[in-house]
Amino acid sequence: MRTARIFFPIGICLLLLPISLSASQVSRLPPPLYNEVVLKKQFDAFMATLDYLSVSRDYPKAVRKLLSGNTGKQLEAVRTLVATGEIEVIPWLLPFLEYGNNPLQIWTGASLDQLVSAHVLKRRDMGRPDVVLIRPPQAQDRDLRPLAWVILKMFRRPDDGNTHAYAASMTRYLGLYEFRRELERGLQSRHPAVSNKAKWALESLARQKEYEKALPDQAAGYSGQ
Repeated sequence: MRTARIFFPIGICLLLLPISLSASQVSRLPPPLYNEVVLKKQFDAFMATLDYLSVSRDYPKAVRKLLSGNTGKQLEAVRTLVATGEIEVIPWLLPFLEYGNNPLQIWTGASLDQLVSAHVLKRRDMGRPDVVLIRPPQAQDRDLRPLAWVILKMFRRPDDGNTHAYAASMTRYLGLYEFRRELERGLQSRHPAVSNKAKWALESLARQKEYEKALPDQAAGYSGQ
């Protein structure tokens, strides 16, 4: 599994390249509601908690396919790893978000969205079946909000009609209220999948915030901006 040990640090280093926009792009944007330095630190701390090598031990066949360089086998591997529902597979998925507008990059974004939503929906308030409302995380729950740094990178990729939609979906499920401006920009997308998902996320987050305000004090600090 020497190959896996080499591949992982290289892939994550590629993922962690600085996020940059041109001066003209920055000037047209309203002030962000987040601090990128803080988001990066939270992401790094989260990644340090994941035993990613356990994935190579438990799912060696899937890992071999992932490292094969064959797109078809890699797609199979991504599906297999996400189907486990294990958070530890996340480091293996992230490098493939950098593959450009191709099936592997698209499928990886969709798979990460699937993993995040499945994890968060375990806390869905089933007393309100008419809407999706998420209970605050408890001590035993894995907090995936440090993935905000990855989601921000996804928002900053070119609008391919898919990646921004997945980012909007994860923004909603993770309660990333600080990405409101990114969702508002998504409303202007020429791709219906993105604009519709951004609209849904904004509306759903508004309901979520009202829901959290009505919860006991243990929800304090969860609402974000």
